Amino acid sequence: MNDQIQQQHHFQNITDMSSRNASFDAACNCPALLSNVTFIRHGENLPIFVPEDLSAMQLDVLDKLLLNKHSENTVIITIAGYGMRHELYNWIHYMQTAKEKKFVVFCTDAKLYMHLIVAGHEERAALIPEDWFVSSPDLFRDTTLSMLDDDPRLSHVKTWVLQRLVYSPVNALMLDVNQFMMHRRTREYIQTLLRIRGDTQIIATQDGLDQRTINTGLLLIRSNAQAAKRILANTIQIQEKQPSLNQQAAFNKALNQMELHVKTGMTVLLDIIHFPNGLNYFEHNLPESKGIKPYIIHANHKFGQDRRDLLKENDFWKVSEDYVDGISYQIEDILKRTNQLLEQQDNQKAEPLEDAP
Repeated sequence: MNDQIQQQHHFQNITDMSSRNASFDAACNCPALLSNVTFIRHGENLPIFVPEDLSAMQLDVLDKLLLNKHSENTVIITIAGYGMRHELYNWIHYMQTAKEKKFVVFCTDAKLYMHLIVAGHEERAALIPEDWFVSSPDLFRDTTLSMLDDDPRLSHVKTWVLQRLVYSPVNALMLDVNQFMMHRRTREYIQTLLRIRGDTQIIATQDGLDQRTINTGLLLIRSNAQAAKRILANTIQIQEKQPSLNQQAAFNKALNQMELHVKTGMTVLLDIIHFPNGLNYFEHNLPESKGIKPYIIHANHKFGQDRRDLLKENDFWKVSEDYVDGISYQIEDILKRTNQLLEQQDNQKAEPLEDAP
């Protein structure tokens, strides 16, 4: 640059850029060492950090995923804790009725994991590893609460598991345990929508009739999808800043910060007549008014015993509670005996050794 005006303009640009970077660095409280993350500024309200990769998935968890993957690399998953065991076994009944024998239940606690093993579902059960929890896992290991009933804890775990799976070699079709699959080949139908358009990274159900709000009770995430990685990273960041916010609210906030296109965008919404939520199915009778039998029904507008009563009244409660409770008694007995044995071992270690004669 021999021209003096060009030189002055060039160095002014460098000075301005340095000033802007310095201002941004001063406002940012991010860790200094970020070797495995990419800094991305898009339309988000705050800068987000999207990991380039995550720690290697535990081999036992990866084995369960690969063992239960379907054609086109899709694995059906759900997430549950011990307090949700009756709802979970009801969900399993509908999976089996729809001829879906391959799925993975991610357990938030070891008690449910043991329950599934005793019930013969060892190949379909995985205990969520501790390093998948963004926050301390102790609160999420609590086995006394359902976590299904409007509890943000479960929705935090769902986001963390989804983030792990989007970096895995399988497409994850996550269903809540109060999603009832009514048709065979439902999975194939949803997979086809993912295959039709290469831009599609997320398939979800709607939470209303305005096609504006996603219901995260059903999500199909394409493996290693870059935009999906960013949305999940942003969802986690939003939930960490607002712990009382559930996954659905945080996920929609993340989506609203992106520029989405109906024809070329990353998201496809399933129609609400074939995939109704609880309000549209049980209260508004939307599918039946059109003469349509839904693929999946999401019973999400009632909570606790009110939901159970509703499902029983409408013949959606297929689980044998006596069967589930019988296994629960076995688990309690196993844990009781194990604790007694551990106490005996601890007492023996604590006893002083007798002096030799």
